[in-house]
This record gives sequence, C-alpha cells and structure tokens, in this order.
Amino acid sequence: MKKILVIVLMTPMSATKVNKFILTILISIPVFIKAQVVSDAKLWTGISVSKTYNDFEFSFSEELRMDENFTHVDKLFSEIGADYKITKQLHVAINYRFNRDNDYESGNYDLKNRFDIGFSYKQKYENFQFSFRTKIQTQPSPSDASNPTYSRNKFSIKYDLDSPFTPFLSYEFYYQFNDERVINRSRISLGTKYKINDNNAVKLFYIFENRFNTKNLAYNHIWGISYSIKL
Repeated sequence: MKKILVIVLMTPMSATKVNKFILTILISIPVFIKAQVVSDAKLWTGISVSKTYNDFEFSFSEELRMDENFTHVDKLFSEIGADYKITKQLHVAINYRFNRDNDYESGNYDLKNRFDIGFSYKQKYENFQFSFRTKIQTQPSPSDASNPTYSRNKFSIKYDLDSPFTPFLSYEFYYQFNDERVINRSRISLGTKYKINDNNAVKLFYIFENRFNTKNLAYNHIWGISYSIKL
C-alpha cells in the first residue's frame, strides 16, 4: 500500500498538483501576514497647565485616551514635569506619569509609573521653527514582567502664519534598548495650534502610528484635541 502511494505521488499529474498547491500557499503568505496587522482609530484628549519661573517651566496635565474606534477607554493618566532653559535654544526636561491602563482580558486596569528625561533643541529660520527632541523613557514593572526602556527621537517643523494658527509637522521613532533592541514604533504627526490669547491655546492633530518588529503589528489612526493654559 505504501509503495502504491509513493508511485501515485511521483506521477507528473500529482507533481503538478503539488506544485500548484505549494505556489498557492506561497502567494497567500503575504496576504495572511497582512491580515494579522491590526488597524484602529483612537482619540486623545487632554488639558495641561504650566507656570514659568525664571528659567524653569513646571507643568501638570491630565489625558484621556480612547481606542476601538473611539468606543473604549484605553488609558487615563496624570503627568507632571519640569523644563529648564539652558540656553534660548537648548532645554532639558524631566517628567513623571501615573498611568491607568485598561486591561481587555480581565476587564480590570493596571496602574503604572513612567519616567523620562531628555533634551530639546530649537532653531528659527524666517517663519520656520525647527526642533529636535531626544529622551530616555522607562517604566518600572515587576521582575517577572516586561520593562521596556525606549529612546524616543522626534523631529518637528512649525510655521508662523502671523495669525492665531501655527501648523506643525513631526516625525518620531522609538528605539527599544532591552529585549529586542530594535526600532519598533514610528509616528507621523500633522496639526495646528490655535492661540486664543496669551495664556490659552487649543491644539488639533492627527497621528499615523506604525508599530513593527513586535508580536502585535498595528497601524493606528490617532485623532486628538488638547487645551493648554499658562498661569
């Protein structure tokens, strides 16, 4: 019986069918991989308050982020920070965030702490303002859980329209130090800041986020609005 089976598989007709089957599988692999990529629409809203004292600027912000096409609360967080002006162009900043992440599987939420420290450099040329920001971000976690540490680098361009509107464009990428040691996320942002008066402003923006080199690939379309107050 085994010999008959081998002979049947080696016939030209059977070999052709096998080749077609293998070819079909190979063609389907990219489609299958693409099907695993998750795309979502998110909404980020927030309010921040800042106060300048000499060369320091202190800030506090609250933010609500929603996912699942704006239907599910993804996270809530509070953040405090301090920015020190070394020169007119060069600044150093440190921030702490207390985060509440909603857990899909258990229906509960995780409380997390996050810290970051970094530098930013700004340079004006006519009506354009070019800036670069780099910072190290880490999030403490239990010894048996993942504790990613990132280097985040962001390039931005703003254009002064001599009006209350200031459009901007930025690109940011994440490099993970531990575990993977790869660039695994990028963000392209487009938006505008509307200055209501000297102390109040509204920012509207859109972010295309691409997550790669990870188990859960994702493309996120993030829409946002935030309100800022200077004391």
